[in-house]
Formats: sequence, structure tokens, C-alpha cells
Amino acid sequence: MEGRRYYKRRYYRRRSRSVVATLVHDMVEICNRLPWWGAALMGVVMFSFFYWIVPAWIHHQWDSNPSRSPLGDLIRQVFERRLHWIQYLGIALGLIGAFFAVKNYFSTTRLNPHGNRRVGILARLLGRFLD
Repeated sequence: MEGRRYYKRRYYRRRSRSVVATLVHDMVEICNRLPWWGAALMGVVMFSFFYWIVPAWIHHQWDSNPSRSPLGDLIRQVFERRLHWIQYLGIALGLIGAFFAVKNYFSTTRLNPHGNRRVGILARLLGRFLD
């Protein structure tokens, strides 16, 4: 018992993130560890999923439900105005995949956490500009 040191556990408060920030952060972390072809494939899959497949599925769900109610129409109008947010996420994730495909093709070193954060911020800014 004398040789053992007991350390006090430190609990850090985590900041809550939005869904977009979490997906972008996870995509950066994953693509940073993949080879160039894996990052490119991941970028293409995520872009296709969020830019084309999810909005098409949402429109299909709206068109397949023929019942019209005032509340349903209101919810549909709100979601139609926000549907571009999903496409913006697809653009940002595709840009992350493209960046890491090029970076990992020419270099095998991984980015540090500060570099990861900068890539995520840059991808969100370019995604907003291209949206």
C-alpha cells in the first residue's frame, strides 16, 4: 500500500455538440486514419447519401402519405425549407473525404487534433459557400 499512489479522478464537462458538428468531427477522425482510397470512397459514399439519398427518401415519404392535414402541411413546409441543411452536410463530408484523399496520397503522416479541427471548420465553411 505504501508504494501505490492514488490519483484523484478528474471529470471534465463535455460541451454538447450539434449533430452536424459531431458527424463532421467523426468523419475527420475516420478519414485521417484511412488510406487515400478509403478516404475518397468514404467521401463519395457520405456525399451521395446525404446529398441525394436522404432528400429523395424524405420526398418519397411525403408523396406516399396522401392524407392532408393542416399540421402535416405545416411540418412539411418547415422541413422543405430546411432540407438544404442535409445537402450542406453532404457537401461538407464530401469535401473532408476529398481533402484527406489528396493529403493521404502524398503524405503518410496524420494530422494532430488541432489540424483535425481546422479541417472540419474549413469543410463547414466551404460547404456553406457551395450550398
